[in-house]
Amino acid sequence: MIRVHASAVCRVRDGFTGQPVETAGVLCSLDGQSCRPVCKPGGYLILTNLPAGRHVLILTAAGFQREQMELTAGGGTEELDVSMKPGPGYPFRQSVTRLELRVRRAEGAAGNSPLWLAWTAGAELAVAQTTAESGADSLRLFCKGQRKLLPIPGMYLLADGEKSEIVSLRALEGETGELSRPLVHAHSRSRTLQPAQCFRTDADGTLRAFFPQPCTVTAFSPPGGQCESLPLQEGDNLREIRI
Repeated sequence: MIRVHASAVCRVRDGFTGQPVETAGVLCSLDGQSCRPVCKPGGYLILTNLPAGRHVLILTAAGFQREQMELTAGGGTEELDVSMKPGPGYPFRQSVTRLELRVRRAEGAAGNSPLWLAWTAGAELAVAQTTAESGADSLRLFCKGQRKLLPIPGMYLLADGEKSEIVSLRALEGETGELSRPLVHAHSRSRTLQPAQCFRTDADGTLRAFFPQPCTVTAFSPPGGQCESLPLQEGDNLREIRI
């Protein structure tokens, strides 16, 4: 009997609308070789029986930018939340807030290391306990606004100065948020969590992002990078940051 092990489960969303992407139209490569994950309704891709170790997964689809991420096989089933960002040919059907961000990196910094952008999506989460301890895999959260607008499960920036970090919120039941990985740092009450997406710059150090409405975007470069706020208006926005 052939045993099939789910090495990784990818939840694939449209990064502009927040809706699941039809994964039958997504092309995948693993470690530079084309692969065919199992496609499931609701934007799921399932990678099975991967060799133990680290792997690089790349997803491409018409109308979206290419997405690259790392995963580790050999333990349980790794869960990944992937936001496909609009690219050439994306069918915008409303007004758009566009950001062209030029990233100046410090000498010695990795040339195409991930940069996270986070923003308020009509709702806000905040730590609701005196202290969320380092190593905790759950925390109490207060939601202000419409919870249904939040991507759950999804990736979030927990903004806390030099202790800022990216967390994977697996579920939110009542006031209890369940995390896919433990907190790296301790965080005090009222620290906010904002939906976040991972970007990589192109060859000239530029990235492009699109939002449904004007907003303030927070740029964060882990590990230990400072958060920088970028107020955006409707239409075109050109910004530059140094990390």
